[in-house]
Amino acid sequence: MTAQQLNCDKNSKVDSSVVLDTAVFTSNINANINVVFRNAKYAIKDKIYLSSQYIYYRLNKSNKKTRLKFGVKEPIPTTLYINNDAENAFQFYLEEGKYELHIDAKDKTAKVVGSPLNDEYKEMTRVRDSMFKQYKIMHAILYPYNCMDRDSAHAWLKKYLPLCDSLSDIHINQFYQTHLSSFLTLEHVFVILQYTFEDPGFDTIEYDVKKLKVLFDKLDPKLKRYKMYDECIEMFSRERVKLTEPPKPLFIYDDKMTNPH
Repeated sequence: MTAQQLNCDKNSKVDSSVVLDTAVFTSNINANINVVFRNAKYAIKDKIYLSSQYIYYRLNKSNKKTRLKFGVKEPIPTTLYINNDAENAFQFYLEEGKYELHIDAKDKTAKVVGSPLNDEYKEMTRVRDSMFKQYKIMHAILYPYNCMDRDSAHAWLKKYLPLCDSLSDIHINQFYQTHLSSFLTLEHVFVILQYTFEDPGFDTIEYDVKKLKVLFDKLDPKLKRYKMYDECIEMFSRERVKLTEPPKPLFIYDDKMTNPH
């Protein structure tokens, strides 16, 4: 897809670095996003950008408002980097419709206003985001870039990351069970099904394909409009590799090495 198919209003220009993948984008415009900058004087040139598997786009902060128009086939998980700060990266979905993306260059925060899907995403990740912030998980994960000691970072993650993951997983799994008309639940089924083919050992008690099929059958029929829905049907019917023995662990630790005495 050419850069010209992502349109901006007359007061801004398309960045030459825009990359769009035709697998998810279309020339039929169905998304209209007003990008609103706050504290724009703190923005670093060329360091505010959208990035995902399918798109890379540098935002032009010369105006307080920029309007992006493009065509999208299905919602696209996207990350916004503000001043190239990975620790405070903002995750959201590009989807069809009219909504706003508010960016504060000083606080390096962002929010999406007027997008039902992103409202759902915010609710789904509410516990995870809160705990990751409280326990500074991303700071420890990105230790090579912030001068945090490696051993301290590993010890911190070993202590707090399992707690954050376990509690946030409870909330997220409850979300899937109670939001049967959400694209996010369909996407969850799709992603887990893919994993079970890439790694047959992944089909465990936690990710039981039969239970996943029960969840899929409860989904709102309106989700059939997504290609992802048909792909789930195909994967459910596809023959799986049956393991004759439990999968071997990725790493094998020698007790003599870890406990020499």
